Amino acid sequence: MNTHQPSTHSLTARALLGALLLLALLLLPAPFAAAQEMSPTDGPNAADIVVDLGDGRVITRRVTFSTPTITGLQALQLSGLELTTVDFSFGTAVCAIEGVGCPATNCFCNNNKFWGYQFWEDSAWHGYMVGASSSSVDDDSVEGWIWGGSNSHLPAITREILAVNAALQWMRPQQSANGSFGNNTGATADVILAVAAANQQPDAWTGASGASLVDYAAANAAAFSGQSAAAAGKLAVAAAAAGQDPRSFGGVNLVTVINSSYVASTGAYGANNMDQAWAMLGLRAAGEAVPATARTRLASQANANGGWAWASGVASDVDSTSLALQALLAAGAPPASPAVANGLAYLRSVQLTNSDGGFAASPEQVWGLLSNTNSTAFAVQGVLAASQDPLAAAWSVGDDTPLDFLHDQQLANGAFIYVDPPANLFATQQAAPALTGKPFPFLSPATALRRGLGWVASQQQSDGSFAGFNPGATIDAVLAIALAGRNPNDFAVGNHTPMTYLATQASAYAGQGASAAGKLAVGVVAGQRNPRNFGGVDLVAAIEGYYQPAGGQYGGGSTWDQSFALLGLRAARQPVPAAAVQRLIDIAATGGGWGFTASAASADVDSTGLALQALAAAGVALDNQAVQAGLAFLDAAQNQDGGFPGYTGDTDPASSGMALQGLAAYGQNARGLHWTTWISDGSASALTLRTAPEALLALQSPAGGFPGFSGPNDPFSTYQALAGLTGQALPIRSPQLWYFPLGLKR
Repeated sequence: MNTHQPSTHSLTARALLGALLLLALLLLPAPFAAAQEMSPTDGPNAADIVVDLGDGRVITRRVTFSTPTITGLQALQLSGLELTTVDFSFGTAVCAIEGVGCPATNCFCNNNKFWGYQFWEDSAWHGYMVGASSSSVDDDSVEGWIWGGSNSHLPAITREILAVNAALQWMRPQQSANGSFGNNTGATADVILAVAAANQQPDAWTGASGASLVDYAAANAAAFSGQSAAAAGKLAVAAAAAGQDPRSFGGVNLVTVINSSYVASTGAYGANNMDQAWAMLGLRAAGEAVPATARTRLASQANANGGWAWASGVASDVDSTSLALQALLAAGAPPASPAVANGLAYLRSVQLTNSDGGFAASPEQVWGLLSNTNSTAFAVQGVLAASQDPLAAAWSVGDDTPLDFLHDQQLANGAFIYVDPPANLFATQQAAPALTGKPFPFLSPATALRRGLGWVASQQQSDGSFAGFNPGATIDAVLAIALAGRNPNDFAVGNHTPMTYLATQASAYAGQGASAAGKLAVGVVAGQRNPRNFGGVDLVAAIEGYYQPAGGQYGGGSTWDQSFALLGLRAARQPVPAAAVQRLIDIAATGGGWGFTASAASADVDSTGLALQALAAAGVALDNQAVQAGLAFLDAAQNQDGGFPGYTGDTDPASSGMALQGLAAYGQNARGLHWTTWISDGSASALTLRTAPEALLALQSPAGGFPGFSGPNDPFSTYQALAGLTGQALPIRSPQLWYFPLGLKR
């Protein structure tokens, strides 16, 4: 079951609303004047607003108000979102939010879409029976708006999702013009970790100068990482969280910096436990193995009570213990190992010193007796790293969990306090990873691509091909390489490259059918060769030779024949017959999506991902009914771990990669709230927010490959997984000189 699907109850409730709620753009009476005068910081009450723009973008905003209640329309106005409304004799209509919807001059411009208005209650969205100006919004209310048709649904949420987004909303205005927080690299790194934990993009957080969080951290990478092993390790963790490669961040190889502090004879990084733990986490963030002696060293530094301090000879504290646990477990220590078990026991003993479910910093010291936000957040990460659930009874005190304590520490405006008010920026930063259920380190697509392409290079054969079912496997490898920004021609064994190999196979392979000819054309363009003359074959003519104009069909008529034919033509910048595009739309599977065969009884993820790429390449719009049905199929198919299933139903690297490319074709944010899941069957903590890229990254083997039919490093799975991790769709259409007459230059 996909936890972001609407419940049967919410769907039934919406259906019962009839035309009143399912017609275009709720008609609303004029807003009260008080809403225009109210400041978002006036009062202690708060409500959250979730706005689904219908194109994969979901916005959450927290609004605050001093009166006991406000209306839904007032709440929407307080959100600061751009609204287009029109007053009619019968009330006010909301025409558009953030530019999505209809213009004021024609507020009812779309017969099939409208701004639906709902509320979240009892873990489900429900349609309002009144308009937004008549609804009553009080403290802790959750309002929802969605642009779509009668079958559209808002994504499911949790209170932690709303809490972390409110925290980021409070933090964002405090960013300096140069992209930093407080002109401090460490504080900026903490914000990067908070933003990434919430599945937002740190490089999109820009200051007035246009510089982002990542820009500032990269510009100061050399100076900051040179301070200590802890600084270098923490920056590596932040770089990976930002989607960068710690081996090349701001011109600094952070792995080299970390390793420069290593003493092999003792296993020590730097001078203290913070150095040791952050260095180990930094190495893992970079995809590097941690020496066994380093792991042993950190385990040996625990105090007799099972906890760690920031340095030897100091009383244990929760923050240091939690960080050490994350480092040990990231480095491969079994959760049942004595050091981990003793560390968890120490955390539990500290939790039990108070009755609020939270964690004090260090009960052995006078200053550390009271539960605080930072220590509780770090403890949650340590518990999760050990594959335990901080929401479970084993980590509760009475009825209070650590998350209950954290929620109590959040102010109405989204900020967190440390122990008592006022708002504390550091506490707010550190609360975010705990609220999203994510221990350190976060994995980086850039690192995964570097490691994955290294494994791909090791699979190249003496004739220039790559391992797998050739030549199709070699084309898959070429596409992964090119999508990752590398030139496939740079992968060579002697004088043999993948393109020289494919040229020898072109005639026979293109003769196998429309899908083969189209796929080869896509690969040839990705390999910077001319599809009009490759290996003596005009691949455009080959594709067109499979075309049946009467029905718009290519080849045998399967989804793959049709899709790859379209992709091949678009890769070669050739027009696609309208009838061929319509046929691909028409052969969708029953219920939405596409199967391998035309008009299949049920869809599959791989075929749907491919068809979506082909339709996008052919210019079919997002609001096309078949496209929407295809995206809805992927939405329903997504597993609770965030990944997408193969034919066995389990999350599959190749299928997940193909799904990610299909989402990318239509501009879907695969890390956004619409595509966020969590596990609800008790096999893991429901606290952890999961996305497809994260699920895919977790499947990469130590060698750099991905598992599949042939084992932990399967060629087909690896090529497709890497393509998906690039976040780009086919075809690759970078400028090519062969499009111009001989002798002419651009």
